[in-house]
Amino acid sequence: MVLTYLLDLGYLHQRDLRRPRRARLEELERVHPGAHLEAVMNAAELARVFAVDVSEVPVDALMHTLRLAVGATIEAAREALRAGGPTLNLLGGFHHAGPENSGGFSVLNDIAVAIAAVRADGFTGRVVVFDFDAHPPDGTATALIGDDNAHIVSISGVAWDLDGQVDETVVAAGCDDATYLRALHAALGRCGQVDLAFVLAGGDVLAGDHF
Repeated sequence: MVLTYLLDLGYLHQRDLRRPRRARLEELERVHPGAHLEAVMNAAELARVFAVDVSEVPVDALMHTLRLAVGATIEAAREALRAGGPTLNLLGGFHHAGPENSGGFSVLNDIAVAIAAVRADGFTGRVVVFDFDAHPPDGTATALIGDDNAHIVSISGVAWDLDGQVDETVVAAGCDDATYLRALHAALGRCGQVDLAFVLAGGDVLAGDHF
């Protein structure tokens, strides 16, 4: 629906679109050990992550979709570096998936896998993950331990103890636009150099915005 809307209004054109590919196993294994990848091929585990009955989980189709989402984030990151401009993946941002655990609708951490992919390509620049979801990026924080050139900025409505790995700002429920934007500008001012940025849009937080 989002894609159709953007095409209909002329913000995007068919020439702008890329068809995603599934993330390869070796790409996933840069972040997720084989034991984790095997564990998430279980219907009961996927049912827990997505809060549905196990009978509702088509394992192969779901994992195919998730691997497409991860592959799209990888290629979006590579395209952004090649073109020096923004790209958009409509399915991704699975920030609760750690290297060896899943939860909160997150099975594979596409952001961490994409960062590992561009690092494997030879990219050594500073990465900043801007996470504007309602909940903090616990899985991403765990996955990026050891990458000293990666920084996470989070603005959310919940305080989680992430051991100083994340520049966290918690805003109160119902805060107005000016309060949120002040928090955003302050966070941007602290992030320093950015060579590659990932932005997790989360929910739209602007009051009165029809989106």
